[in-house]
Amino acid sequence: MDIITDRKETIFRRDYEGKKFYSIGMSKKRQDGSYENGYASVQFNKDVELENKTQIMIKKGWLDFYNTEKEGKKTTHLFIRVSEFEVVAYIKDKEEQPKEEKKQDGWGSAKDIEIDPDELPFY
Repeated sequence: MDIITDRKETIFRRDYEGKKFYSIGMSKKRQDGSYENGYASVQFNKDVELENKTQIMIKKGWLDFYNTEKEGKKTTHLFIRVSEFEVVAYIKDKEEQPKEEKKQDGWGSAKDIEIDPDELPFY
């Protein structure tokens, strides 16, 4: 089953015990109009290293699998193998973006309000 996308796909990266694991975010619309999100594992060629939340266009990919056996029970694990893609964007984490300074009293300061003197009822 070939996978070629016509829209940006967000790739999530998780580092664990010195290895990099990738997944792709997916969503679908439910009958009630809400959305359900899910993730699928993704594998790239050995020389590929992507940052977390990299957006790509998949040019050549396919559905692949591997089997594991535990206590005599065989389990099939599906994943998406991507051999060709194009990086189109990076999504910055909220922590990386500069945060606005919050007012301690909740009222703001006099600098925040500008009033034209001609609009004042007294002068």
